[in-house]
Amino acid sequence: MSPNRAQGADRAQNPNRAQNPNRAQGVNRGPGTSRPRMSRGRGIIQQFVLVISLVLLWLMLWDSITVVTVVTGIILAFVVTRVFYLPPVVLSGRFNIWHATVFGLWFLYSVLYASIEVAWYAFRRRAVGAGSVIACDLRTSSDLVLTLIADTASLIPGSIIIDSDRAMGILYLHFLDCDSEEKLHKAKAQVYHIEELLIRTLGSARDLAALRARPDPLGEAEGGGA
Repeated sequence: MSPNRAQGADRAQNPNRAQNPNRAQGVNRGPGTSRPRMSRGRGIIQQFVLVISLVLLWLMLWDSITVVTVVTGIILAFVVTRVFYLPPVVLSGRFNIWHATVFGLWFLYSVLYASIEVAWYAFRRRAVGAGSVIACDLRTSSDLVLTLIADTASLIPGSIIIDSDRAMGILYLHFLDCDSEEKLHKAKAQVYHIEELLIRTLGSARDLAALRARPDPLGEAEGGGA
């Protein structure tokens, strides 16, 4: 298949892709394409945030805060960031406390509600409906926000991330008891709501502009549904 025909087929399957030329431009960067260099101070701050995040993750895995776990966490964090190649985590430089609080409260409520709902499936007489795999074309262009969306959706009982297309910004998730158009719509709405909350919390100006440009992805012509 020729490159032009392949591009036309992809455009036909994903009609929303033409509305986001910035993402398409970022997919096929040649090796000679120059990227804007971050300042030394900003790079140090981002590395510091990454190390702190890895230490916190280590402490949560051990479920204990002691001198030994903190010291070993710091050592392992430096080893991971220095020995293994990691793509740069580009931070937006903004953090909204109000929207972070709204996101935290919504997440706690969703986990509690979904936990009760999934537990009820084990006791009710009616069989659980078939699950479905859905594709969500996200508006964000941030790897960090995309990862947080996937993690948040997977932590809510009844849904789990199964694949992601980083270049195109698409998440594929499996939802339990999702065998009707109404339930499919509800599942996608949940993922897009998570994305909106995270963008408003720590998204970049580019993500906020994309959010304003596509306030209702479900109202658009959907490609690659369940």
